[in-house]
Amino acid sequence: MKITRKILISIVISVALILSNIFLFGHVTGTSYAQISPLEVIKHSVIIPEEFYVPYQGNNQKDFPNGFKLAVGSGITVKSVNSDGSIEFYFITDRGPNTDGPKYKDSSNERGGIIFPVPTFQPQIALGILKNGKVEIVETIGLKNKEGEPITGLPITPGLIGATNEIALTENLQIIGYSNDGLDPEGIALDHEGNFWVCDEYGPFVAKFDKKGKLLKKYATGNGLPEVLKYRIPNRGFEGITVAPNGKIYIAVQSVLNIEEKTAVTAQFTRIVELDPLTGKTRMYAYPIDRENYNSPKDAKIGDIFAISNDKLLLIEQGKDKEKKMRNIIYLVELQGATDISNLKIDGKEPEFITDKNKLSTIKFASKTMIIDLRANGWKAKKAEGIAMLPDGKTIAVASDNDFGITIDVQDSENQDTEVLDYTLYPDGSLKYNNKVAKPVFSNRSQP
Repeated sequence: MKITRKILISIVISVALILSNIFLFGHVTGTSYAQISPLEVIKHSVIIPEEFYVPYQGNNQKDFPNGFKLAVGSGITVKSVNSDGSIEFYFITDRGPNTDGPKYKDSSNERGGIIFPVPTFQPQIALGILKNGKVEIVETIGLKNKEGEPITGLPITPGLIGATNEIALTENLQIIGYSNDGLDPEGIALDHEGNFWVCDEYGPFVAKFDKKGKLLKKYATGNGLPEVLKYRIPNRGFEGITVAPNGKIYIAVQSVLNIEEKTAVTAQFTRIVELDPLTGKTRMYAYPIDRENYNSPKDAKIGDIFAISNDKLLLIEQGKDKEKKMRNIIYLVELQGATDISNLKIDGKEPEFITDKNKLSTIKFASKTMIIDLRANGWKAKKAEGIAMLPDGKTIAVASDNDFGITIDVQDSENQDTEVLDYTLYPDGSLKYNNKVAKPVFSNRSQP
């Protein structure tokens, strides 16, 4: 099997878009704001020196002679603004180079196959400096467990908290196995002591790391986080995390919950979790998705969040609309007065089951105000995955991520117009298409 870097002309490996003068917030509390125009948009490509490339030892050295460029745009937060005007950002990678593989089926189950060309990849925090019109990565910090051992991005053993019903495969379609420390990071924030808070979409998990990337504490559903979060759509756990000025942690679930495999098509909201790290107490709020814009509630996705005060957040909502066009919107979300839905039931069920607006009126949702339509202001990337506000209170940084930009093409002389997901892999190594043995050739593909 061959893999290749996906070529997207309008998107570099990772992009930070600096959106200046969108609106003016109070510098610390964010209690007042006013829209300002015109909007100034500045785009910066993130430069990845070769020393930070991910080493590749697979079958296709000629395609990746220097390895993979580090894809650092899964989350962003500001470290500092320096006296010389340079700005330091922390970025975070996701679970590493991977791409969809064929489904895997054994005697008991069918799972999604994910190809990991670098199965030992260690998710990393990257320090980037914006200076003289460019952002350059200057340092990386690998994530480690409590024993100081490297964490990988491999999926978690089926049956355990955080399992996604995926199976990790090599390029040669050999089973890699699982990692119960596995993380798929999707957001990063700094607390007042300089510790990193990272959210993950496997568990979903929230993990606190020290300045050197060593795990200090990990929160999981039923173990520090509300049990209901176990109903996240697989691989759509937490997608955004932020630390408020008062030290509380806010984490956003990427998509609506799918309780009892039913509510992905009924839920009118996704959940924002409030975690007090001092007491361990949690609260949950309903963020109303733009339901009328999507064919199904599950099509709405949160990109990231950032706390501008103790009860106001910037939030990215995105996804393909009813016409299959991407939308990427930044909202101002206000939590003050919103209902804590932690233990709330309507007609004996979680409110995700309810579509009757009269019944849902018993819940006060978080309020939202659109701040900017990213696509209307030059955004070209499919996803906006990181957001942070600079200390000036009026400049927002938004980061995109291309998930390491690898893809697989399929050539099958007996079956036309197929994709890798159309095939099923069996324990004996055979591949089938429509229950018939197939012999596809997987090769390079460039996408304009």
